[in-house]
Amino acid sequence: MNKRTERVAKGFTFIENFSIGFSHHSFKNSFIYFGTNFGHVSNLNFQLPNDGYNILGLEIGFSYFI
Repeated sequence: MNKRTERVAKGFTFIENFSIGFSHHSFKNSFIYFGTNFGHVSNLNFQLPNDGYNILGLEIGFSYFI
């Protein structure tokens, strides 16, 4: 990050991501996907402040095999 915020200091940061979901065979050669994800942005406590940011999201997808 190039800007200090109230939760994370300026400088080195990293993000951890975790996703889980379910894929369902809906039609011939196609699938739908529903899932959720969680992310955390932090600076590994190298500098203060280091409360970090937590992100929770939803995922919806569609795939078709040609």
